[in-house]
Amino acid sequence: MLIQFRFKNFKSFRDDTVLDLSATKMTEFSDRVISAGYEKLLPTAAIFGANASGKSNVIEAFRYMMTYVLESFSYGGDSDDKKAKSKKVKYTPFLFDAATRDAESSFEVYFMDTEEHGFKSYNYGFTLNQDGILEEWLIAKAKTAREYKQVFYRNGDELDLGGLPAKSQELIRISLNREALIVSLGAKLKITKLKSIRDWFYKT
Repeated sequence: MLIQFRFKNFKSFRDDTVLDLSATKMTEFSDRVISAGYEKLLPTAAIFGANASGKSNVIEAFRYMMTYVLESFSYGGDSDDKKAKSKKVKYTPFLFDAATRDAESSFEVYFMDTEEHGFKSYNYGFTLNQDGILEEWLIAKAKTAREYKQVFYRNGDELDLGGLPAKSQELIRISLNREALIVSLGAKLKITKLKSIRDWFYKT
């Protein structure tokens, strides 16, 4: 279940933007709040505003993140296949400001897995520009844990894959390129921890 979606520098949104489904402490509408693990969440949210004010771009931002997660294992690399390269989802930063036109964009989600999987919470995100991925991270927390633990962190060419099995780390280091996400590649390599993140986007 989605808890929060955050993005920056995408289409009509220049600044940090947050769609938060966390319930407030108001009790007036408590019958419309969902309990998941220790979280109180809203099952729906409404986005409203004037025509051409960017409402649909919030959905487009999430769709962009989702598509990149699902498909980026096939981006870049040494392939000369024009069809494979043309599959790459188009990236559009905020164009009406010279400072953001070439700046990085960021996409991040907080979400909770199902009760069947122990209501485990995740924070996953990445930043990118026209050249590829600049930063990517995944942290996770069990329902009963106090703090999140890092699964992996990527910053440029630096990789910390300490939360993954040693054999999986080696496979990722060999296969990763700048345009592919670790989660996307890891799911393709059938690494369980990373496949579960990819599958959440697929189902969502």
